[in-house]
Amino acid sequence: MTKISVKTKLKAVEEYANGNVTLASVRHKYGIAEHDFQIWVGIYARFGKGPLLNPPKVTGDFRLNLVKWKQENLASISETCIHFGYRSPGSVYQWERLYNKQGPQALLRLRRGRKPKNGQTTRQESRQASSAPKTEPNLTKRKLIVKDTTRCLKKIDSLEKASKKELAQVIYDLKAKYLLKDLIDALPISMSTYQYWQNRFEHPDEDEEELKAVIKGLFNYYQAEYGVRRLSTQIRDYYRLIGKKTPNHKRIQRLMHEMGLKCIKYNRRVRKYDSSKGPNGKKAKNKLNRRFMSNRKYQKMVCDITELKAHDGRKVYLEIIKDLATNQLLTWSISQHPNLQFALDPLQQLLKQLPHTGYQ
Repeated sequence: MTKISVKTKLKAVEEYANGNVTLASVRHKYGIAEHDFQIWVGIYARFGKGPLLNPPKVTGDFRLNLVKWKQENLASISETCIHFGYRSPGSVYQWERLYNKQGPQALLRLRRGRKPKNGQTTRQESRQASSAPKTEPNLTKRKLIVKDTTRCLKKIDSLEKASKKELAQVIYDLKAKYLLKDLIDALPISMSTYQYWQNRFEHPDEDEEELKAVIKGLFNYYQAEYGVRRLSTQIRDYYRLIGKKTPNHKRIQRLMHEMGLKCIKYNRRVRKYDSSKGPNGKKAKNKLNRRFMSNRKYQKMVCDITELKAHDGRKVYLEIIKDLATNQLLTWSISQHPNLQFALDPLQQLLKQLPHTGYQ
């Protein structure tokens, strides 16, 4: 990839700042990466072209202050570069990584420039440092952190069973007592995960309480008959109606679980009604044995009962008796109650009308 000079980048930034053009069109014109160009534009808007031509002097204190500010304000690499007028995002990433692994002293003793080829690289040094046996004070501090964490998580048997949210809450509470680096090293949680939950703790979602109220209201309105799927559809329709961003069904499911709202009226056990009591009475012989063809009238006749549902929800039952030789409907009956009398009436009527054939 062709390296773009500082002069060319500064020309592109000034063209974007002075002209009525978009950021994408300018960076495509000069072939500048989007991330780098956004940082340059931000520094130019905040400080002018001074830091772009003469970057700030990089010292150990500068690195340490930059990384601390980034983590305390939960800022991105771009925001950090713009705030300090520093145009190299790759260095910021490496500094923060080194700070999280080896602590602030690693940034203070870091020297500028490349090491000699015959010397060990930073990656090798970090591997050796991680594989070296831990000193007694570090082990004692780790035991104290685990002990305090277990005390905070009274209902959890082990740290492996604790959720990331619970571990982040413990770190947030113990941050005044221990260094953040020591807490992250002692507990099974990454720095990025902790920073995510820290942002959630310090900036709670104001819409969450409103969403909880909507969920609870609709759940009670439908008399606890709607579960997550049907309730999510109703909630999304409501949010579209008032012109707000619709919540995700996973978020609705999580909030319903937190509030203890669960549809228990309809499940697989109670949804269908079955009045069968199992084998009862005398079992009829299977005389047809699936031989439904016949060439003699009135020799083989079959019966069928069908349930029909009307628009108003009422049900009616239709019974027919058919001759298999001619496919003729011999008799039929209709009723609102599928009882024994309803089933026997058509058969009794047919027996009175059937002629005597000698082979029935």
